Amino acid sequence: MYNLRLSREKESLSKRVYKNSIVFDGLIPGDSLDYLDSAQKCINGGITVANVTVASEHNFNRAVNRIMHYKKIIENNPEKFFLVKNVSDIRKAKELKKLGVILGFQDCMPIEDNLDYLNVFYDIGIRIIQLTYNAQNYVGAGCCELSYGKITYFGRKVIKRMNELGIAIDLSHCSDPTTLDAIELSEKPVLITHSSVYSICNAYGRNKKDDQIKALAKKKGVIGICVYPPFIKRNNKTFEVSQEVTLEDVIDHIEFVVNLVGIDYVGFSSDLTETWIEKKEIPHSSSIRIWRPLRPDVFGKGSIDHYEPSPKGLESHLEFINLAKGLIDRRYKEEEVKKVLGKNFIRVLSEVWKD
Repeated sequence: MYNLRLSREKESLSKRVYKNSIVFDGLIPGDSLDYLDSAQKCINGGITVANVTVASEHNFNRAVNRIMHYKKIIENNPEKFFLVKNVSDIRKAKELKKLGVILGFQDCMPIEDNLDYLNVFYDIGIRIIQLTYNAQNYVGAGCCELSYGKITYFGRKVIKRMNELGIAIDLSHCSDPTTLDAIELSEKPVLITHSSVYSICNAYGRNKKDDQIKALAKKKGVIGICVYPPFIKRNNKTFEVSQEVTLEDVIDHIEFVVNLVGIDYVGFSSDLTETWIEKKEIPHSSSIRIWRPLRPDVFGKGSIDHYEPSPKGLESHLEFINLAKGLIDRRYKEEEVKKVLGKNFIRVLSEVWKD
């Protein structure tokens, strides 16, 4: 167990703040629901709500089938899960001590070239959509493309419709031009649910540069610092990701954003399925197997067979209370810690979603 060696007073304060907070995980993969042990660790670890990826590079029909699959898991496990469609549902999940599940996409490919599919997906529960994954789509360019374009004409229509419907825009895997363009075009605040700071760890596209974080904050959006090690610490010249990563390294990314734009614009995300970490392997569906050899500047230079060890102190959702402990140890106030743990994400969704 990771020991920050806090004073008894700080230890007690950390536990109280974490227990009383709505803890918002900016992203977990959908298979975290398939593996119920993984989901139970989220619950036992005090996670209130998570943005759960239920589809990505799937066409319309496959995406609908995947949504139905995950909704059935939620329905069949009412003691564990609570489907979230509005901010009131997040608070309800906290009261019920269940994991609130927000259904999200990590690509616009499921809407194909049909704008009205957005309406369908909204009606069946989708509330967050990442505009691109790693490659180009009809909307914009992903972080691994050879040519980095801005938002397309169709993409402009997608952003407008998402604003109208109340679907939150996520830019975590978007290329630099697509990210900046989307922030400017959206009438509502946008999210970067699971990225970190490029100035510390130079993962192109997956980590965001200072100008992007400033533009995001100016629009009142939030970046969720992703604790996945290749986006926290690497050799910035060779892209090697073999260095040990700790809770303190993660807090450094959070603190960088706070110093750059303020406490109101940062959260966290695990991007973590506990089962795969325990198995010490990367699933065959993971984009790392495809993209890491092609784009080490994005995903780091390392294995394609197993995940890097999670940061010391954040090796499981059971340890995410350490985020509160680490922030309090750096003299952040109770209300500031609550903002990072979840209030900032909830503020944005309160502006974007229809309650």
